[in-house]
Amino acid sequence: MSILSWLKTVTDGNHAADVMHAHPPMQFAAGEEQFHGLNMRDALDAHIRWVQRLENQISGSDREKVEVATVACDDRCALGEWIHGAARIQFGNLPEYANLKRDHAEFHLRVGEVLIDIQAGAVEDARNRMRDIRRESGNVQLALIRLYSKSQN
Repeated sequence: MSILSWLKTVTDGNHAADVMHAHPPMQFAAGEEQFHGLNMRDALDAHIRWVQRLENQISGSDREKVEVATVACDDRCALGEWIHGAARIQFGNLPEYANLKRDHAEFHLRVGEVLIDIQAGAVEDARNRMRDIRRESGNVQLALIRLYSKSQN
């Protein structure tokens, strides 16, 4: 299934929160993985890994001290650098770009909140915030794919 077929599947009456659970994993057809200087697979995988990493931090299986101020910034990861650089130049006038930028920033803020809870010992609060993290991760994935789709028109 190409990335555009996948987008059609997940947007036919479904919500972003269901992306990772209710649909087959996204697959890239030849030439789809690179998007104006961004490796989409790497960017999407990195955000999915954050969900797992936070779950590991909550469970105690990952005790690495993470700098909240760095993680909460939306321009320090590969996707964020791309959003604030090449994507802004190429797509800054599109509503799909604005949605991606907003959703990505929201994801990073939520990650920061969970890390603050974990570091403060408020593990139950962190656990409760994970639903928001999963939803925001799905929102980022869909927003990126929607921007990709718009660029193909």
